[in-house]
Amino acid sequence: MLQTKKTSNINFFYFITIAIFFLLIPIEALSISKLNDMRVSYDKKNTSLRIVFDSNKNINYKLLDNAKKNQIIVDLYNISIAEKFNAPKVKGNFVQLFKLTQENKNLKLNFKSNNQFQFQYFTLSPKNQYGYRLVLDIIFTSSKNKEQVKNNKIISKTKTIIAIDAGHGGKDPGAVGSKGTLEKDIVLSIAKKLYMLLKKEKNIKPILIRNKDIYMSLRQRINKARKYKADLFISIHADAAKNKKAKGSSIYILSQHGASSEAAKWLANKENSVDLVGGASIDDKEEDVAQVILDLSQSAAIATSLKASKIILSKLKNVSKLHSENVEQAGFVVLKSPDIPSILVETAFLSNRQEEKKLRTKKFQENIAKAIRDGILEIIRKGII
Repeated sequence: MLQTKKTSNINFFYFITIAIFFLLIPIEALSISKLNDMRVSYDKKNTSLRIVFDSNKNINYKLLDNAKKNQIIVDLYNISIAEKFNAPKVKGNFVQLFKLTQENKNLKLNFKSNNQFQFQYFTLSPKNQYGYRLVLDIIFTSSKNKEQVKNNKIISKTKTIIAIDAGHGGKDPGAVGSKGTLEKDIVLSIAKKLYMLLKKEKNIKPILIRNKDIYMSLRQRINKARKYKADLFISIHADAAKNKKAKGSSIYILSQHGASSEAAKWLANKENSVDLVGGASIDDKEEDVAQVILDLSQSAAIATSLKASKIILSKLKNVSKLHSENVEQAGFVVLKSPDIPSILVETAFLSNRQEEKKLRTKKFQENIAKAIRDGILEIIRKGII
């Protein structure tokens, strides 16, 4: 009898404890979340897609993408669709599948494209008429037919715009060789040769950032490329080193650290960024959202820069010894456009007497220009830009 009474007391206190626990929990915490809204929008050029899940409570989620980078599955847990929910109808030539399904107490979004894409996501707390939000940004990184989407219709892109930047100029001579060769003169000559080669291509529109011996700040160069809506920015230089034996060509793209510091500058000057990221303005965005837009854009630009650089480096290898077999990364200001893939080509070392002599010759300059041209043609053919 004593043992039974003791057990009974334990059960009683257990019941009381559980009851108090449930009484102390808010009623809404025990209920399932409601997906009140789901908004989908393109940027002005329809080259990126934003999906916003809007719920009455914090969203528990998981994202899974496939190896081909053309499909993403978003799982939302312990959530159902609200009564007044209207499922968005998503159209567009890059959208192959957009399907939201309910599975028991979970929701699943299956998004598939006929294009490769990159994505980034973040959450936002309730504000004004909006609830807890999960925001998924998808930016399309290539197109099979080298076409762009506009107003949900495919239009042929008639010209690929290549910005050619001859480094230094005017009061800034750049590196100076032992025979007095000025970097600014050599790279301008190569840039002009590349310009003439690309001008012969029907599907390319080359732009010279500077076409004479003038000084331009690094920011001016970036701004000019953005003014012409360049698809690729190539800055041409001739290297110099304390080690006079250093030689060969190399290519640089922007480092992630350089990208992060640059994003801070853009955020500090949002009034100058109305047409940033393919028309996705950041001047009217909250800072966390603006940061994500910048990160997404610059990550995509760096990824494209890397692909393009590897191809051009392989072409340079045919006409010049490589100083580095791999694409290097650094925080060069001239590479910091947040929405244009940008690369810096070090053609050879002016500080090396043999290479200075080569750089002065018309033949070597033409070979370098042709190698870069061949790389650009392959980049376009592969749909990288």
